[in-house]
Amino acid sequence: MTRQRHAEIAGAGFAGLTVSIALARRGWSVRVHEQSDEVRDFGAGILLWRNAMLSLDAIGIADTIRGLGTQPPFYETGLNGAEPTKELGGYPYWAITRPELHAVMAQAARDAGVEIVTSSRAVGADPNGVLHMEDGSFFEADLVIGADGVGSLVRNSRTEFVQERKKYKDGVVRVLVPRDPAFYAPEWDSVIDFWTLEPDAMRILYVPCGPDTVYMGMMAETTNERASRIPIDPDVWSERFPHLAPLIASAQHAVSPRHDGYQTNRVTPWSVNRVVLVGDSAHAMCPALGQGASVGIVNAVALAHALDEFDDLDEALATWEKRERAMTDEAQARSAYMAETRGLAKGGGFTPELMQTANFVSAAITPELEKRYPVPEANRSW
Repeated sequence: MTRQRHAEIAGAGFAGLTVSIALARRGWSVRVHEQSDEVRDFGAGILLWRNAMLSLDAIGIADTIRGLGTQPPFYETGLNGAEPTKELGGYPYWAITRPELHAVMAQAARDAGVEIVTSSRAVGADPNGVLHMEDGSFFEADLVIGADGVGSLVRNSRTEFVQERKKYKDGVVRVLVPRDPAFYAPEWDSVIDFWTLEPDAMRILYVPCGPDTVYMGMMAETTNERASRIPIDPDVWSERFPHLAPLIASAQHAVSPRHDGYQTNRVTPWSVNRVVLVGDSAHAMCPALGQGASVGIVNAVALAHALDEFDDLDEALATWEKRERAMTDEAQARSAYMAETRGLAKGGGFTPELMQTANFVSAAITPELEKRYPVPEANRSW
């Protein structure tokens, strides 16, 4: 009989929960440490692209997500009030609130046998497979996984992880608001990307996450102090986007709004002996394309798959990074380019090259599973 392998994971975000489910379903014992006093996510929405949906299907939770979320009929882009362009008709991606997605993942992890410990803050790791906690305790494992986000203490505790950081001039306020009756008409079922570029860039990404809830990603240059405030300043946003005034009025009362600056952090390598990084701790990227969480989910499932393929840990981790690295680096670069150039503002931005990330299929995905998410001819990148 082979000994059951054990993983200690720092962080119960999307990447941490995804890899915990994937490993537990492959026979690992898994413990996840969450520094907060409860397992939750902040009040915002999220787009799960085809790459993420394939991986979530591989761990058995995509059907639940499709039931809770919505598939947008189009991705529309409007600049300065002009008639929006329409793209991605029929593309297999879904919108859902982050709290709903997080709750689905947490329950799936518990159902798979994962132990989730709250108020448990990891502060570092040893390459020989030891996770160190803030209270001085430590946990030994076959694999320690740092899924503790862009400010990862697991990553920062090891000088072997070389980081290339870049910050950008934009930031985004994320809010969930009730879907005002004025926005019940079918034309408001699409994702709509509203832009103004003068006198400075401001953007509202309107994402219906269900019949009664709308997510708004409210981007502005961080030098625009009024547009970067939390709670939001409704006057500055309504002046630029008067057609969204009812939603903007609700946004100033949003529960747990959050402002994040745009940044890229490229980390090399992703693993050192028995310590490995997943999600934003390994490859934080600008949210310009909305691919940060999706890429983290893909890489988390692919990691578990590689560990299942190879008995040798070093071979598994090296193969995993080799498979995922080019796609991830390109996703970071494309997201940064679009953030710097405002490349999506004029519409027509979802070119075959840009769709390569969304269309990526990892080694963890079977051909049968891939057929469940057909790509319209207009959105193929091959």
